[in-house]
Amino acid sequence: MHAPGDSRAHRLAPRARGCLHIGIAAFAAFGGPLARAQEDASAAPIVVTASRVDQPAADALPALTVITREDIEATQSRDVVELLGRQVGLEFARSGGQGAQTSLFVRGTNSNQVLVLIDGVRMNSVLAGAANLGGIPTDMIERIEIVRGNLSSLYGSEAIGGVVQIFTRASTQPGAQALVEAGQGHTRDASATVTTAFAQGLLSMTAAYRSQDAISAINLAQVPYINSSDDGNWNRSGTLHLDQHGSWGELLAWAWGSRNDTDWDDPFNSFGTTPAEALALASLSTQVEHRSQYGFGASLAHRFGASKLSVSVSESDDNSVNVSNVPNNDANNDYPFSDNDNNQFYSRNRLVTLQDITTLAPGIDLTLGWEHLIQNGASNAYDPSGLDIVTTGFSRMVNSLWAGTIGRWGTQQWQINVRNDQYSDFGSATTGLIGYGWSITPSWKFTAQASTAFRAPSFNDLYYPISGNPSLQPEHAHSEEVGLRWNRGAASASVAVYRNRVSDLIEVGPPPTYQSINIGNASMDGSEWQAAGTIGAFRLRTSLSLDRPRDLDTGQPLLRRASYTVRLSGDFTKGPWNAGAEWQRTGARNDIEILAPFGITQLAPYDLARLTLAYRINAHVQLHLRVENVFNASYELIDGYNTLPRLIIAGIEGRI
Repeated sequence: MHAPGDSRAHRLAPRARGCLHIGIAAFAAFGGPLARAQEDASAAPIVVTASRVDQPAADALPALTVITREDIEATQSRDVVELLGRQVGLEFARSGGQGAQTSLFVRGTNSNQVLVLIDGVRMNSVLAGAANLGGIPTDMIERIEIVRGNLSSLYGSEAIGGVVQIFTRASTQPGAQALVEAGQGHTRDASATVTTAFAQGLLSMTAAYRSQDAISAINLAQVPYINSSDDGNWNRSGTLHLDQHGSWGELLAWAWGSRNDTDWDDPFNSFGTTPAEALALASLSTQVEHRSQYGFGASLAHRFGASKLSVSVSESDDNSVNVSNVPNNDANNDYPFSDNDNNQFYSRNRLVTLQDITTLAPGIDLTLGWEHLIQNGASNAYDPSGLDIVTTGFSRMVNSLWAGTIGRWGTQQWQINVRNDQYSDFGSATTGLIGYGWSITPSWKFTAQASTAFRAPSFNDLYYPISGNPSLQPEHAHSEEVGLRWNRGAASASVAVYRNRVSDLIEVGPPPTYQSINIGNASMDGSEWQAAGTIGAFRLRTSLSLDRPRDLDTGQPLLRRASYTVRLSGDFTKGPWNAGAEWQRTGARNDIEILAPFGITQLAPYDLARLTLAYRINAHVQLHLRVENVFNASYELIDGYNTLPRLIIAGIEGRI
């Protein structure tokens, strides 16, 4: 299921593709606010994404947000897309309701310039280049680490805007937890997690089901001939996580899977033999995407004196089968107005990683690593005949080496990384990062960072019929950032100012060939402001994202990205009661007109609010209630596509 793209390059592409500013910041949620930023020392989580080395979040130099399991439960967040969209520097666009195709933007970069990892394994599709997040429920998530700013020097391709790493459910002690909830929009959600002692470790298992049937994906006022029935979503997911320790080292093994079935609408899907017949039959057209995503892997780590050596093997798959009652274009051209909605897409990443971390001196670590990545992708959309009958596949191999060091000397801190990626289909790319931190006082910290990044051409860029170009080279980026952080007890504040330049953007070329070429240039300049504090039983947080994502060739704003987003949230705890409120305002955004692929429209600013209430009956049982879109705001994230109305949802949770 594919909505129009989120960049100038994508808006002409086939449907299968996937400065200094100032501001104020935010108030956040109780118990576990929307997210505990790295500046909140009271949380003091250990993170790994910012440097590929375990370190306290407060020591990470890149801009970092950590969302814990406690945060997810306290905010009653069930949709990972909406959860990420409430974080500073992040926004999303979704073509309909729960489970629909989603684009995630970090600091104004394209969705295919944001790397998404699950348990260290890349989820970005080798076909479109972006990760599909619509089918990832929060029931399977233990925590999320979000690093804003490019990290290609650690992770290679796609990490221009940042890295979002999702860790699947894992508990630190035996027990069980279950949740059931229901509400408006035919919302249903149920999950269960069990953790048991296993040999010298713990085995955690989660199973979950969620569904919703609240809206029709497309606005009938803009596309009056579309199928008007509600478009539902049904999701089943599960995780398995094993953590064992012994004298031989630490063994981790994991597996997860998600099946996401989603109804969707295609505004260009008509199948008559004349225009009049096509419009008459379009209201009867139905489309369903069956998406299966899964991953598995294992890692073994052992310490040799001052060195810790680890090896891991893993795989992730993202397969989508679209089923429509409208036939694909055929050799006889019996249905000249039909779109190609009966397509299959298959993406696979297989990875072997070897990494060594050596402590050179107290507080100073050296990291060396090697990766071997095999990427496979296939689709009937690549059929050379254009009939979408034959499934055609492509593959590539990537061998990568990286080195880095993090350390502290007195009040000074540093992070240096360099990486080289050798691709079998276009050559190599080398990237680097230099970061610096200075603890001016125990409460104040100054940071600065400069880095380079790249994005390898996706298989759609290289091989899609008509527009594909096997001679494409990677997109390149360089960025600079400075920040100031303050922390004193339960209060914290921070500001980060950044500048990002992207060149060699892959865009569809001029007629008559319409072949993709490296021609585009873009800039993303902005700042992020955050503040948090506690006043008695109140926990408050605020944030402001200011961004100026621009196409440097046209001077126009990049599509579906706002110039500002302000968030305010707070919570209150009194005895067994827990109440929270969130408000967000997002500025205007440019987009493609739904029925005019070459026309530009502006989406209006919008306000969203949500409320949560929880009552703990005893140590084992809790009741909860939430109201999404409290004021029933009518707004669009993509032109012509509906968004969810006000929904009231209640549930019960138990644990032992």
